[in-house]
Amino acid sequence: MSAGRENPLVNRSYLSGLLRSRGLYLSRRRGQNFLVDRNILAKIVGAGEPGPSDLVVEIGAGAGTLTRELAYRAGRVKAVEVDRGLAELLRETVAELPNVEVIEADFLRLDPLRLLSPESFGAAAGMGVKVIANPPYSIGGEILARLLLSSENLRLMVLTLPREVGIRVTSPPGSGDYGTLSVLAGMFSRPEVLFPVGRRCFFPVPRVDSVVIRFEIVPGGRYPVSDLSLWKSVVRAAFGRRRKFLKNSLASLSALGYTARMLTEACRRAGIDPSRRAETLSGQDFARLSDELAAISGRGSQR
Repeated sequence: MSAGRENPLVNRSYLSGLLRSRGLYLSRRRGQNFLVDRNILAKIVGAGEPGPSDLVVEIGAGAGTLTRELAYRAGRVKAVEVDRGLAELLRETVAELPNVEVIEADFLRLDPLRLLSPESFGAAAGMGVKVIANPPYSIGGEILARLLLSSENLRLMVLTLPREVGIRVTSPPGSGDYGTLSVLAGMFSRPEVLFPVGRRCFFPVPRVDSVVIRFEIVPGGRYPVSDLSLWKSVVRAAFGRRRKFLKNSLASLSALGYTARMLTEACRRAGIDPSRRAETLSGQDFARLSDELAAISGRGSQR
């Protein structure tokens, strides 16, 4: 790979030959689909606005197509890739870029708070981190949820996600697609769908279309809560049995010491009918309910 701003990885034939020469075969099951459209790459990078002082994390770096574009503009880039063969190839394709660190690991097994901390880049505490990535299709929603729940050091995310995940992220309360991911995205960010990405922009061609979403991170969350850990538990419990009445879906909170009477009283104080279902509650509703549960149990401010 020659130095400079050339990026031959956007050429399907070149990329295919590179993979074959190393005996690498992409797995549809693992969501290994590489973006090979120059215009879309440019738009993604432009949306993330990486600059010389920015710290950027990329998840699912693959052969390094997006990695190289990010490295040309950002101060430092961490490129996470779980596949051993691709990680070895990635080290080769970014070898002349000193500001790239390749991390061969499963993102879902990493400590996201450490990965996303400026100190792990060798930077000063308080600096913001950006995530700009085309994560694996098969686990895009799970990756997004972990990022949102570990966003205290994040400033911005630009992610290419399957269209169905994009719909869930931006669905309002009361819709069939509204769920845990909708609440998380609405709590910790202001998500905006920027543009669609057709399946033929990828190699190999996936079975679904994609969207690029920009998440403007809201430090601490859009709705202040006294106990963030409890808030997370409430949201998970509510959607764990989403077709049940709220008072029944929250029954799993008994493991935290909440009785049915306490749950009913918390709903009353929060102004929420306990016979409602989780998909009808807004982000503010969940915040009020969580705070009333915290008050009833005497849990203090915990983040």
